[in-house]
This record gives sequence, structure tokens and C-alpha cells, in this order.
Amino acid sequence: MELPKIKNENLPEELREILGDADAEFDPIVDPMDVLDIQYDPDLYYEDRHKTAQLLIESRRKLQGYLTEQRLTKSKESDSINTDS
Repeated sequence: MELPKIKNENLPEELREILGDADAEFDPIVDPMDVLDIQYDPDLYYEDRHKTAQLLIESRRKLQGYLTEQRLTKSKESDSINTDS
């Protein structure tokens, strides 16, 4: 990984005093072995993202149906308890 250098003549006076005649060089802040080059297909990514969104929508619809069914069942049970009393 090649990092930029700043020529000595472009440095402020304070840095020239510290560095002397040398140019300013940057050190990498990460180990090059830690950098991953991930190849991905954007079309496949968006297609999979759409599929996941569709699955979430379907899951929420099922959950809503289950909750509605549960409320109706509890309502019927409470009605039958009230009429038996």
C-alpha cells in the first residue's frame, strides 16, 4: 500500500525543523494484512436485499394474523366465561 509523501518545501516551518531535509511520510494505521478486498456483485446484493425485505414483510403479516387470532380466541373465551356465570 503506497501512502503519500509531502515534499519538504510544502511543509510548514515547524515541521521542517523537526524533519530536517527529509520529506514527510505517512505510516499506515492498519496492517495491510487486515485489509480485505471483498468482491461482490451489486445486482445480486440488491436482489438478496429485496428477497430479505419480502421475507420480513411476510413474517410481519403472519405475526399480525397470529396476534389477531389470539385476540379473537381470548375474546371468545372471556365471552363464554361471562355467559356461564
